[in-house]
Amino acid sequence: MLIVDKLELLKENPFKYSRERLGKDVYGNPMLSLEVTGDIRILYSVDPKNCTVFIWEIGSHKDVYGRD
Repeated sequence: MLIVDKLELLKENPFKYSRERLGKDVYGNPMLSLEVTGDIRILYSVDPKNCTVFIWEIGSHKDVYGRD
């Protein structure tokens, strides 16, 4: 249920609740991270022109950030 709650926050304001700004995605949109729990993150990007949020990955921070 926590993930659904966090997705609702993204609908409200995708920039306000982000934990980290991670640069740009492959399309040049801002890439951000939202913490669900201490280990679970949502990696997403935002197209501010079209008000669209793209979810790239949901999972443990190691999987989302590609670390071992």
